[in-house]
Amino acid sequence: MSARKNNLRKYPIVTNGDMTTTITSAVTNIQFLDNIAIQLNFTGTPTGTFQVQVSVDYAQDDQGNVQVAGNWIPVLLPQSPVASGSAGFILIDLNQLASPWIRLVYVPSGGSGTLNAFISAKEL
Repeated sequence: MSARKNNLRKYPIVTNGDMTTTITSAVTNIQFLDNIAIQLNFTGTPTGTFQVQVSVDYAQDDQGNVQVAGNWIPVLLPQSPVASGSAGFILIDLNQLASPWIRLVYVPSGGSGTLNAFISAKEL
């Protein structure tokens, strides 16, 4: 007998984001999920940094209304993902995060472009 595993099918967390401004993605519940992938697709000539942030004390109700804004802490990545003046694609592959909530933040330092970001996840 096999048990069904939790998964999060690919869905957009940023759609047509203006990379001349700071972008904060939708918040995603990753509780009970082990491996998370965030794909960044961007056009134009943006220059800036991406940051994955997590929270334990954030809370929302079943309709997605924020109950507690929480505190957001950056995940320390081996290499900081950046947009460096041209269009590109980045995959951020995360393994076994303990926090139940995740979001993406982009902070521009120059240029312009459009960001589309997607998230997916699965249980081991």
